[in-house]
Amino acid sequence: MPPLRPSRAAPFAAALLWLLPGLATAFAQSATAPAAAGDTAWQSGYLFDFSTFGPSSGVGQAMANAGIYLNGGETGILASNVAGGAKQGSVFDNDFEVEVDLDMARIAGIPGAAMHIVVDDRVGGYYGKFSGSNTLTPQTFGPNEVMQFQEFDWDQSLFNDHVLLLIGRQSPVFDFNSLPVACDFVFTNACTNFTAFFVNDSAAIAPASTWGARISIHPTSETYLRAGIYEDDPYAYTQASNLTNNWGLGHASGSFVPVELGYKTDFSTDSYPRVYAIGGFYDDSPYPDPLFNGAGLPLPIYGGTARQDQGRESLYAMFQQMIWRPDLSETRRGLTVFGGTMFGSNQSEIRQYYQAGLSDQGPFASHPHDSVNFLVVYQVFNQRLVEDQTLLANLGGYPGRTNKGETDFELNYLWQIGAGVSLQPFVEYIINPDQIGFAVPNPRLANSTTLGMQFAIALPDSLGLPVFARKN
Repeated sequence: MPPLRPSRAAPFAAALLWLLPGLATAFAQSATAPAAAGDTAWQSGYLFDFSTFGPSSGVGQAMANAGIYLNGGETGILASNVAGGAKQGSVFDNDFEVEVDLDMARIAGIPGAAMHIVVDDRVGGYYGKFSGSNTLTPQTFGPNEVMQFQEFDWDQSLFNDHVLLLIGRQSPVFDFNSLPVACDFVFTNACTNFTAFFVNDSAAIAPASTWGARISIHPTSETYLRAGIYEDDPYAYTQASNLTNNWGLGHASGSFVPVELGYKTDFSTDSYPRVYAIGGFYDDSPYPDPLFNGAGLPLPIYGGTARQDQGRESLYAMFQQMIWRPDLSETRRGLTVFGGTMFGSNQSEIRQYYQAGLSDQGPFASHPHDSVNFLVVYQVFNQRLVEDQTLLANLGGYPGRTNKGETDFELNYLWQIGAGVSLQPFVEYIINPDQIGFAVPNPRLANSTTLGMQFAIALPDSLGLPVFARKN
């Protein structure tokens, strides 16, 4: 694992937040003084609000008029295993992301066209060595000590947004198997996809990216049929960087093909927004068998190299539904329930995945931007993987059989202390941590309790900058 060290991104983000308001004022020909914090911040539920600097300066709108939009932000997560698990300890993971969206209709006169350029930099350490779980880690983990192009692609809308194309360097995780509420959670059991979605295939996991194309067909504004094809590249996640290398197809091992059919609304069309979707994928890349070596014998006993299997698929269904609002005013306060399931083919690492939870937006009228979020996940592992884990444990001196499943609970409070600035304390409780990848798993490892805090800054919201409305 890379050594833990202070984030390079945090000082840069802090400096940017400090400098931009001054730069905005310097470039503005006529700036209106922002309203007093006592008049706006408390009414909006924030402790402070810097977002008035953007509109008052006019710089953000001037950029938007030129077809240039700045997005991105900073996310840092401190997670500490305080009870159970493999051992006690803490990890800090940090993610800094800069996104530039180019409206090519304004820049080059190409109707419905845009370009997205996203660069991501992450630092930190591997938390699974403390919690004992390899499949549940903070969302900002890995690939660490690496700056990557997360996205570099062309976005094209056709036929009045009824057909949407995205072609270039990208990851499929944002366009498939992703609920709007997903990233209100800290660990990767929800953000941005079901764990099984990126464990059961060889597709690139964000921020890694490969060549791909996606098409979305919208018969109506609420309904869609979406499909994609993406290059599988085993080096995409582990390489030093993709900023200047690995842009060819020389490392391609196969292809990943997801499909999703869904119905989705938002507050502009629905007082109780909802998402209902079904989907699945097929991945034709070779992958190591969870148990057998090339001779068809158990790998922990006979050694050798894992047998190469080929071809995996999974099916999923998911939903998100707001079910209650204290009033139907312009605020978005209310209770949302969500859930889903995924079933993998015979040799998929996670054969069954179940998820359910709720999110209460604006639990207090004085803090309409806060939320309380609860999630429970249960995942069932491949029987061959369980047998492999059991053999490793028994050969290492631990009797008994490893568990076939892992259960996870997350409870957090997302506190919006300022526009685009949040603190999110959380607790994570894992029953039967999977210990996948451990040299000697321990069948008696019953649980793990994590306490932590997430800090996040969203640049457009915190500085009041216009945002390019992406469609998928």
